[in-house]
Amino acid sequence: MTDHADSRPLEVLIRDARADDLPAIQRIINREIVEGVAHWDEWPWSDARRREWFGQHRDEVMIVAVGPDSVAGFAYLSPYRGKSGYRFTRECSIYVDPALHRRGVARRLLAELIERARARRLHVLVGWIEAGNEASRALAREFGFNEVGVERETGYKHGRWLDTVEVQLLLQSAEEFERLVAPGFRVFTIETSAQLAEATTVRRAVFIEEQQVPEDEEIDDYDADPASPGMSERVVHVLGRLDGRAVATARLLLDHAGEPPHGYPHVGRVAVLAELRGRHYGVAIMEALHAEARRRSHGGITLAAQEHALPFYERLGYVARGGLFLDAGIEHRWMDLAFES
Repeated sequence: MTDHADSRPLEVLIRDARADDLPAIQRIINREIVEGVAHWDEWPWSDARRREWFGQHRDEVMIVAVGPDSVAGFAYLSPYRGKSGYRFTRECSIYVDPALHRRGVARRLLAELIERARARRLHVLVGWIEAGNEASRALAREFGFNEVGVERETGYKHGRWLDTVEVQLLLQSAEEFERLVAPGFRVFTIETSAQLAEATTVRRAVFIEEQQVPEDEEIDDYDADPASPGMSERVVHVLGRLDGRAVATARLLLDHAGEPPHGYPHVGRVAVLAELRGRHYGVAIMEALHAEARRRSHGGITLAAQEHALPFYERLGYVARGGLFLDAGIEHRWMDLAFES
C-alpha cells in the first residue's frame, strides 16, 4: 500500500482492470520492484508472469485508476493463505505510478477496494506496509485500519534490513457479519467464473442428469465467464446457496429484450436440486430476477415454462400464452409477467 496525497488531487476513473491494462500495470510494478521497497521482489517480472498473475486474480477484485494520460495506479485483493477458514479475509495491495504520488490516487483506489470487499461480504482486509513508509501507514489509519503487529527485519533489499507493519480492517462487527453468513438460504448475482461453475453444477444435476437434456443444448454461449467483455449486458445469472452449498440457479437473458410480443427480457435455466424443491427456494430465485429486471427499467418478464411447472409460475403471477411447443424434447409454454407500474 502506498500513497502520498496532498491538496492537488488527480482526476481519475476507477474501473475493473482489463488485459489491455497489463503493460501499464507491468511498468508501475516493475519500477517499484527495481527502485522501491513497497514490493520485495528484486528482479522485474516478465510479461508472461504478469499475465499468469492476472489470470490467477480474475475472480478477485482488481481495479485501475485511469488518469488523463494513462493508468495512474492499480489495486487488487488476494486470497489470504490457502485454507478455507480464511475465505472471508483478503490481502489488499495498491501501487501508484511514482510520478503521480501525492495526488490522492491510492486514496481513491483504497476506498473502492473497501466498498467492493463489503459488497462481496468479506469480513477482514489485511495489508503489509514497509515500516518506514509513514505516508502509507497514515493512509491506512485514515480508512480505519489498525496496526496489529510489526515483523522485524523480515526483508532485505537495497542493502538494508526492512521491517513490516501489518494493518487490519474489520469491515463489520462480528454480530453484523454473523447475520451475513449465518446458515440459511441466500441468493446473489453471479460475478465470477467460480460462482458460475457452482450454478452449472446445479444445472447439470437438474437438466442433464435428471431430465436428460443434451449437454450441448443446455450449456451455451450465455454461460461464458461473467467478467468477459459485454456479458453483463447480455445475461444475469443468480445463484442460491443453502448453508454455503449451491442448490438453485436461474438466468435472465437481457439481449432478448425488445422481441415481440412484449419486449421483455427472458428468464431461463431455472433449477432447484430435486431433494430441495417445495421449500420456496425457486420463489426466491425468481424474485431475484424480477428485481434485476425492474432495476433495469423493464416493464415485465417472460419465460418458456415446462408444462409441469405452469402452476408454480402461475402462483407468481405469470400468464400463459400460445400453445405447447417442444424444447430439448420437453413440452413448454410461453408465460409473461407484467410488472405493476
